[in-house]
Amino acid sequence: MISAMDKIEPLKDHLALARIAPGDRVRLWGKTFNVFGKTTLGTGEPALVLQGEGEQFVLRASEYLAQTKGA
Repeated sequence: MISAMDKIEPLKDHLALARIAPGDRVRLWGKTFNVFGKTTLGTGEPALVLQGEGEQFVLRASEYLAQTKGA
């Protein structure tokens, strides 16, 4: 069973990320990351490519939006 947290809403998430551009800086988990780019996962879910502190990783849009909702 898919919970509400696991449900992928690509259009809504794509629109929510529209304000974020490559080169922007975002703060998550007490750290600052550079937005290296945007991508779409194989599932169709949007994601951000983040870079910081010698690491680069892909973060699902839904996870990013959940982390920044209270900010």
